[in-house]
Amino acid sequence: MAVSPAPSARKTALNTVAALALGVCALAGRAAAQGADDSQSEDQPIQEETVVVTASAVGARADELLQGVTVMGETDLAENAAAGLGDALDAMPGISTTAFGPAASRPVIRGLGGDRVRMLINGIDILDASTASPDHAVNAEPLEATRIEVVRGPAAIVYGGNAIGGVVNVIDGRIPEAPLDKPLEGRAVTGLSSVDNGDVEAGRVRAGTGHFVLNAEAVHRHGGLEHIPGFALTPALQALEGPGPRKVLPNSDLTFKSRAIGGSFVGGWGFAGASVKRSTANYGLPQEETARIDMAQTRIDARSQIALPFAVLDQLSINFGTSDYRHFELEDGAIGTRFDKQGWELRTRVRQADLGGWTGSFGMDAMHQTFSALGDESFLPLTRTRNYGGFVAERRDFGGWGLEGGFRAETRQLSTAAYNKRKFTALSQSAGVFVRPGSKVFLSASLAHTQRAPTDIELFSDGPHLSESAFERGNPGLKKESALSLEAIARLHGGGWDSHINLYHTHFSDFIFLNPTGQIVDGLPEFVYLQSNANFSGAELSASHDLWDNGRIALRGDGSLEYVRAKTPQFGNLPRIPPLEASGGLNLETGRVDMRAELVWTDKQTKTAAFETRTKGSTVINLSTTVRPLAGRDGVRLVFKANNLTNATHRTHASFLKDRVPAAGRNFSARLIVDF
Repeated sequence: MAVSPAPSARKTALNTVAALALGVCALAGRAAAQGADDSQSEDQPIQEETVVVTASAVGARADELLQGVTVMGETDLAENAAAGLGDALDAMPGISTTAFGPAASRPVIRGLGGDRVRMLINGIDILDASTASPDHAVNAEPLEATRIEVVRGPAAIVYGGNAIGGVVNVIDGRIPEAPLDKPLEGRAVTGLSSVDNGDVEAGRVRAGTGHFVLNAEAVHRHGGLEHIPGFALTPALQALEGPGPRKVLPNSDLTFKSRAIGGSFVGGWGFAGASVKRSTANYGLPQEETARIDMAQTRIDARSQIALPFAVLDQLSINFGTSDYRHFELEDGAIGTRFDKQGWELRTRVRQADLGGWTGSFGMDAMHQTFSALGDESFLPLTRTRNYGGFVAERRDFGGWGLEGGFRAETRQLSTAAYNKRKFTALSQSAGVFVRPGSKVFLSASLAHTQRAPTDIELFSDGPHLSESAFERGNPGLKKESALSLEAIARLHGGGWDSHINLYHTHFSDFIFLNPTGQIVDGLPEFVYLQSNANFSGAELSASHDLWDNGRIALRGDGSLEYVRAKTPQFGNLPRIPPLEASGGLNLETGRVDMRAELVWTDKQTKTAAFETRTKGSTVINLSTTVRPLAGRDGVRLVFKANNLTNATHRTHASFLKDRVPAAGRNFSARLIVDF
């Protein structure tokens, strides 16, 4: 069982990583040379890709954004065997997961999580409690989505200071945007997994008559106790507490359900529609054998997109969502703590057509919410938060090069019964330049200055937070946090190669983080929110190449490398920063059968904060096969996966539970997907 590579193996792995990095850099030069000699027009786009609405207020395609961006489509989401949202996105460059057991996994982007990563559904805040604590599941199922867009790096111009680290936008089809090509269409998914004796069922049906389109969907996901490789506890914890659980992770079962119905009126002028969604969940917390979470959320959304009859302003988008969320933290079946969150968000955006060569958009948004955590774990009183903001973003494309910039102003007001009000005004600006040395090369550099106001928990928390094993004290005197981010991007295509290089550095002023005081309160170590400067630097490299293609059979190879370093001048390393990770894969496509073999190597993490432990590295092998059993019916697919084939022990350093809860062991899964 491979827990960590031996020194010789580690040296070999590091050499492999170095070779990959050098290979990608060499590829950059090769592709650039090919692009410069290409006979096609310099204006021709690199390739057609999905417009990423969440990231681009200026209408740029995904392959011409001035930030790192990844899009996971509906097919990949349906075939992905991962359960939670964070696990489903973990394979993307620059993304890790909080990995709080099999039920709760929230994305961590470039070492940043919580309130610094904005979680959205169709461009509106997810309005759950997942930012408050890593044991709270994100209330969004990957199987509900038609695609998921991830922006790595600040997206605050459009989405505010909460997006200082990035954005994850789950786009689903609850509110249809276009008429149907046929009277009835849909998708059905069913699957089984061995590691937890789990099952999943999901379905979506759309029916249309003329200009009206109705959408109904449902997801059910169940998992039993999860199997793990060996002991749950690390050797160091076993020496203190005894052997602990082995082979099976106690209290790791889960049940998630969601039901939604929506409809739209669509036409040449645009669309307008609404939807209602009800979600419930019940899952165990593996670190406490008798603790469970019982969650429910009712969400109502309304969206419209209207063509405007003006020469300059050509489209108006209005997006509204409201939510009633609550969950109980249960101890031996009795309610210990109740979390309540009610809120709404309204976003408007006007798209600007060509104005002297400039394109872009401007808009305004508002959000109100109340949040409380009361009971045994009463660490947050009832808090009211109000956000208001407005932005403008512009882009000028001169053909071979271009400019882009944006500005946002926003306010946040927070208050409790005991503490009247804190009010913050935050300003964010961004500017960038891009060039196209050839038709298959896109280079850019961007600079962003972003401000984020403190959250209710950072200001007003005061009590035990068991999921983080801490007695948490907020700091009502916190100032707003600022970040100055520089990012350089190269996207290179040609000769069967497709490569992406992202280099970034962010300097935070008044970075907000939890710091230990050295005191013990109610049997828990005390942590208080403090501020200090901090620096985040990193790189994300990826490349793929067509190795062989005879028209019937194609073989393609790919590799990626990601690294982030984060520390403060005063307190040293920041906690839970993902280590160096590299992956490589081979894809074989035959038309009826597709196969993939993948190796993911994660280095040990020794650059730790004063109060956290080191994490050993790991090597994980995954295999998958997709079969289209019916000739001429590509909408029917069987997907077979073998994840963690060697049953290796892998611990996610970004997780609060990494020393108690390893990743799942060997898992064989199968799914049947039918599109009609």
